[in-house]
Amino acid sequence: MRVLNRYIASEVLKSTSIALLFLLSLVLIITFADELDDLGKGQYGLGAIFKYLALIAPRNIYELLPSAALLGALITLGSMSNHYELTAMRAAGVSRWQIIFSVLRVGAALMVLSLVVSEFIAPPAEQAAQMLKFTAKNEQVALKTKYGFWARDGNTYFNIREIKNSSELEDVSIYEMGENNSLKHATHAAKARFEENKWQLEGIHQTTISDGRVDVKELKTAKLESLLDPDILDVIVVKPDRLSIIGLARYIQFLETNGQDADKYKVAITSKIIRPFVILVMLLIAVPFVLGVQRAGSTGGRILAGVMIGVGFSLIDRLFGNIGVVYGLNPYVAASIPFLLALTVSVIAIRKVT
Repeated sequence: MRVLNRYIASEVLKSTSIALLFLLSLVLIITFADELDDLGKGQYGLGAIFKYLALIAPRNIYELLPSAALLGALITLGSMSNHYELTAMRAAGVSRWQIIFSVLRVGAALMVLSLVVSEFIAPPAEQAAQMLKFTAKNEQVALKTKYGFWARDGNTYFNIREIKNSSELEDVSIYEMGENNSLKHATHAAKARFEENKWQLEGIHQTTISDGRVDVKELKTAKLESLLDPDILDVIVVKPDRLSIIGLARYIQFLETNGQDADKYKVAITSKIIRPFVILVMLLIAVPFVLGVQRAGSTGGRILAGVMIGVGFSLIDRLFGNIGVVYGLNPYVAASIPFLLALTVSVIAIRKVT
């Protein structure tokens, strides 16, 4: 049985890898076509576009893994059925459940890969991708370090230690440089809010250097016509579904501590936790398509079925998540319903064919 386990696992992995490569290539080609609309804006050339595509690839891999696993299992088991390999295994005393468990072992390995990519690779790569795109298009220098977010606009440098959202900042420092890169003004604000196309600063400490003099003044509030384009801050504030589980948990705690609505983030963290297990469910769904008939259908038919199931599950998953947020349903339950439905259907279908 060990030989058969290794054989089934290797074949499913090969087919899954090919399916993942195909789906990833398709997504990146479509994205590339979309990015061509921005070609030539600022410094956003072909080189920057290819770097952007490379940086968003981990996120796409994570999102496509369940569908790729489904396609890989359908293609592999279907091919084995067409070549009577499954029939030979059954004749040798191998039960259908043993075949199913051999396939699920591959799913366990893919789950680990999914977690590693989603937690440690995709979030920083996604943020770097958005930063690269924005700074290249707008010709602004921006960088996020352990000392906060840094940006440059002409001779003005900004340092933001804490970004609540794209229109609410804390611990903001502004440095204005003069000739020969000499410091003219250094301004620190405890808070900054973007209101009516202006930045409202609070708790201001400003230092002015001129002709060998240093003047310091304190202000409660002040308005600035231009501090920083809020669009660049949207780049820093990563979308909920693209944060890591740990990052989401910390942000949910922060929102609840400050009495803010965290439902959409609760939906996102539930989907993040469940998504690796979706890979196992997709593999389970593939089994009845093959074992339920004496001979599987054509490869094209199996691929079409896999694509339809994968797309359908993604749409239903997003639908229930949004419905939960809009209608005030329990976010954890709303995000779990598509997974539980798919699991129930797959188990019932398998029991009918085993």
